[in-house]
Amino acid sequence: MIISGKAKLADAGKNHLPDLSNIIVKDLRGYGVEQAGIYKGGIEAYKGMLHKIRSGSILTEQDAVRLVPKTEETKRRIQKQIEALLEKFHEQRSKADEIHNSKDITKGLVPIKQTEINLLKNQLDEIEGSRSALSTENKFNTFSWGTYCFLFFLLIALSFYLLYFYMSVADFALNGIDPFVLFQEGRLNIQLLPNLRRLVYLIINYPPLIVFPTIFFALGTSIHLFSERGERYRKVVIGLLALVLVGDVLLAFQVHTAVNEILIKANREEFKSLIVPVFADSRFYLVLFLGFGVFAIWSAVYYLLQMEWAKRNQIKMRYTRIARLQDEILQLEEKRMLYETELNHIARRVESLGKEKDRMVLPVDTIEKNINYFRDGWNGYLSTLYGRDKGEEQIKLINEATESYVGELKEFQESYFK
Repeated sequence: MIISGKAKLADAGKNHLPDLSNIIVKDLRGYGVEQAGIYKGGIEAYKGMLHKIRSGSILTEQDAVRLVPKTEETKRRIQKQIEALLEKFHEQRSKADEIHNSKDITKGLVPIKQTEINLLKNQLDEIEGSRSALSTENKFNTFSWGTYCFLFFLLIALSFYLLYFYMSVADFALNGIDPFVLFQEGRLNIQLLPNLRRLVYLIINYPPLIVFPTIFFALGTSIHLFSERGERYRKVVIGLLALVLVGDVLLAFQVHTAVNEILIKANREEFKSLIVPVFADSRFYLVLFLGFGVFAIWSAVYYLLQMEWAKRNQIKMRYTRIARLQDEILQLEEKRMLYETELNHIARRVESLGKEKDRMVLPVDTIEKNINYFRDGWNGYLSTLYGRDKGEEQIKLINEATESYVGELKEFQESYFK
């Protein structure tokens, strides 16, 4: 049934058709029977043959002179796809080069981190190999007791403040406040921080309230523990910070709601102007800042305190830093490999679209007709091979696959075969 596996489709000088390495068959029905026999009627092999018929790799003698060029509109649409892919290609290439420049190995994040690792290793050799290790270590020592004591005092003060704040707001949100205290001396008096006597009273009489500051301190500690493990836990750290923010927003909203309820119940003319929506209420943002804002400052001070204490052991500090940098380099290289894989995929896609834009094709109705001819031949073989009952089951699968394929072909005809 095959006339030629590599032949000129027509006289190039007369019809201006290019030479194509296609399979030219005499009858697609007979070719279908032949191929079904080779592949034993396999459904996956059948689908692969449909792709070849659609792409023009399998043609009849009549089809060889029916190839037509794509319309200019179709070419423009394909060119737009190519341009979009090229733009994405350059964007991905820029990200890959930012990690490690393929043209200049001295540029990129990886070389910078590797340079720092080499410097730290040289310093370690100098510290560990010196006869006077103490004097050498002092040369690199940047630890300051003054800075450490200041940060330690600041951390204790902020911790005490956060204890005050979360106990007070929790008490305000859950237990409410006395209206006489709220309107003390004829003015709105919201005390977000209780006095020491009130704080001790809350701890003794409402011990569950201490759960609120405990939760936030635990979240802050967890943030530091995960941040020390490197970039791979970055999403966990962001998630914990988001959890703290959500908690503070809920507390601020509860304070706003409680104050508005009391103002409404008071029903006094001079307080009506203080009843405002939540996002227009300065009290809402004040509570949010006193909570999440101070928590962020507390977290930063906690981190700086740890960093300052780590400076006491210069050798351990450098080994820790080297391990962190090596982990970051590994993650960057993995990311770069993903970029390179995507770049190769984009390049192949651009090349494929470039060929598709200039490739001559058969009209959709001709492709559909050829597919049906080929299917008839394939089904004829199945009915002979399997008999009537089992053959009908196999033929049904082939018909369903053909209908699905032809439907897909018509769906995309606007893009490629208009």
